[in-house]
Amino acid sequence: MNADCLFTFPIRANSRNWRIEIPSQMSRRRKILIVLVVVLGAAILIPVIHHYRLRAATEAYIVELKAKGEPMELAQVIPPPVPPEQNSADTFHRAAALVDADRSALETSYVYGMKMVAPGRAMIRWQQPDIRDTDGTNSWENVTAAVVQNAKTFALLQQIIEKPAFDFSIEYDRGVADLNFTNFDLAESKRSALRLEAAALCALHQGDTASAGKNLRAMLALVKAMRDERLVISELVRIAIAQIAVTVTWEILQSPNLTDEQLAELQRDWMILDFIQSDENALAMERVTGQITAATWRSSNSRLEDYFDTWFQLSEPGKKENFFERAKFGTQVFRWRYWWSYPDELRTLKGYQIMLESLRNAETNHSWQTILREQQNKLERLGINTNSAGSLWFSDRNKIDLHSIMSASVFSLGAVFNKVMRVEAARQATVTAIALKRYQLKHGSYPADLNSLVPEFLPAVPFDPVDGQPLRYRRNADGTFLLYSVGDNGKDDDGDPSLEKGVQSSSFYWENPHARDWVWPQPATAEEVQSFYEHPPK
Repeated sequence: MNADCLFTFPIRANSRNWRIEIPSQMSRRRKILIVLVVVLGAAILIPVIHHYRLRAATEAYIVELKAKGEPMELAQVIPPPVPPEQNSADTFHRAAALVDADRSALETSYVYGMKMVAPGRAMIRWQQPDIRDTDGTNSWENVTAAVVQNAKTFALLQQIIEKPAFDFSIEYDRGVADLNFTNFDLAESKRSALRLEAAALCALHQGDTASAGKNLRAMLALVKAMRDERLVISELVRIAIAQIAVTVTWEILQSPNLTDEQLAELQRDWMILDFIQSDENALAMERVTGQITAATWRSSNSRLEDYFDTWFQLSEPGKKENFFERAKFGTQVFRWRYWWSYPDELRTLKGYQIMLESLRNAETNHSWQTILREQQNKLERLGINTNSAGSLWFSDRNKIDLHSIMSASVFSLGAVFNKVMRVEAARQATVTAIALKRYQLKHGSYPADLNSLVPEFLPAVPFDPVDGQPLRYRRNADGTFLLYSVGDNGKDDDGDPSLEKGVQSSSFYWENPHARDWVWPQPATAEEVQSFYEHPPK
């Protein structure tokens, strides 16, 4: 054998020398094979280990939440069924169908109550000789005729007052991404509220306070009936309807022929509304349905790809994507399923927990400003911020950051907290304003302080949710009153409704986030209304 092809080494055994000869070429092949096997094994084993480590961390946190008593199963967060005889879902569906089919002046002419003409001052809309808006001017006769034309719609909506509960048989077990939102007519709910607002103002213009109050009560019944849909988008619609109802309530309070019975009825309707607990229920549901969606998306590439395909088609109908774009995105989806999704889910779960704890603290401590600041700081430390909110671009696959497709929603959900605080401040002010009017009807003037309303007209002095202190109030020398919340800045500016220094805005909305204080509006004078029309804000 050729010595050049041999690999030799001596072995000593039993005092004898042995020499084993192994072909050097076979040794190199074996070494290469061993290295390849090791590399291949590591290439397979390391990602697998990484997958299970990420998955274990997420599952461990879920176990931790369950140990704390957090509802993590669908059965724990699903609302109780509504008895058929109490369910107004079908009644609302019939009303919503009529709203969709309507082509009267109510579809094109909006009649907004409590039109702000200056900081802290609002025109009494129903007292005006016509209905003016940026789109033009309409007559009360035309709008009232449209209200009469839609009498059946209003009759159906008013039936909900006696049975304010909806059960739309929502299939929560499909996960939040696959819910059929068209089933519970969210857009139609707000449109119905706007129609009720127009009807209430028309009734006030005709001096029919009782009819106006019934339309307002129908609006509040919608808000109450939606309380157990347990979805954040439903909560946002509830808040929007409640804010519309605030303006109608203010308009009714300017009526000269109110009775204490009418006011007491409206006050009860406002007092039973709840936004804090409802928002907590919605977040708890979205946490659970989010996990259902995550498990569905992980089951195959096609489930997540189909979800984004739907959004692409909505954003840019007919747009064609080439093979390489789809292949690249498919690779990213695969990586999301096995690795990226777990840190994203863990961050999302922690974000939900922060928001839920904030709501619970707000319900007991009332000082929302401090709690909101703490929530924002905690979410920032978690890596959820304004940058996260912009990570989804449904119109372009190349701009989608799959690392945060779940946690990106937490930032926008966190912003709901501020909306809940604002509507709760409005609710507290509205209930107080009604009680003040009841006191005035009985005693001929407004009380010296809010304590005078307790217990005859209020069970307790309403608090300002921003700082947890009682709402600010004082009786003015001219017989009017000043009622306000300290507003977003959390500072008591002595009831100043103007915007903060350096802020310019064409909006005089009383709960403007830049207003020094949120002041319950007083009626504008005829001169102030005329000045507003002659010099509208730009």
